Amino acid sequence: MRAEKPIIEEETETPVVKGKHQKPLRNSKKGKLLQGGYKTSSWVLILLFLTIVLGMTLAVILSAFGEEWYGTIFPEGYTVEWFVNAWQAYEVGEYFKITMEIVLTATVISLVLSLPTVYILARRDFPFKQALLGFFQMPFTLPDLLYAIPVASIFYSIGLAETMTGLIVVNLIVGIPFSVFILLPYVESLDPRLEYAAQSLGASKFKLFQRVIIPQIVPGITASAINIFIRMFNTFTIILLISGPKTQTLNVMVFSVLQGSGSQPPAMLNSLALTLMIPLLFFSFLSLWVSSFTQKRLGK
Repeated sequence: MRAEKPIIEEETETPVVKGKHQKPLRNSKKGKLLQGGYKTSSWVLILLFLTIVLGMTLAVILSAFGEEWYGTIFPEGYTVEWFVNAWQAYEVGEYFKITMEIVLTATVISLVLSLPTVYILARRDFPFKQALLGFFQMPFTLPDLLYAIPVASIFYSIGLAETMTGLIVVNLIVGIPFSVFILLPYVESLDPRLEYAAQSLGASKFKLFQRVIIPQIVPGITASAINIFIRMFNTFTIILLISGPKTQTLNVMVFSVLQGSGSQPPAMLNSLALTLMIPLLFFSFLSLWVSSFTQKRLGK
């Protein structure tokens, strides 16, 4: 019997249609030109924005420290006399003291109240948990006036307006939600087995929180304290609505002076604005440093 030869299938070549091969737009010369144009225009807009912002900031700084500045690129001399005059004329020290008392007290209370709240949100599942988280987001996602006017109306009706207590409570409306959302990832990242081990050794809830939870989230507490301090120090709209002559914070006072500036020298007004800017810049850079330090320590 003769063996059959294996059938070898012949490879058929796919016919090639002659014609121009169209390149994708991004690889074509036209696409590269468009991409280059987008990048160039983006950089031009960024540089223009930075030039305007930095230029205005530099002008304020030079004016606040300059002696005389008329028709020249830079002032003829530099002095701190405008700062001294502004502090004396507007009692900046007194307003700064009031602001620090309100903000520091509200910061401490916000941390004390937010820590157990964060632990419950991180470790417990309960009905309407997501709704509660959404409620905590409202103060810093909604426009300030949307909740500032109703809160101010309530505070005037119950006698809390134009009082230190009222200003502290108002800052808690901003501070507690902000602190909760900063601390929540820190508590969620903790290993619950450490808590189980502490409980098995007889640790109470208070000791567990004091000796196990808090020491592990010290970086988060620090970052939260600095950030809510900046947030409350910079709170303006709702403070403007409920503050009185003896309870004005520094930023409300600066706004009032700038709004009613008649015959005051521009250099004095600029020095007053810098008095408000310097603490905010300092604590902002401190917050960035703490965040960077925390990420390095956690190995992220």
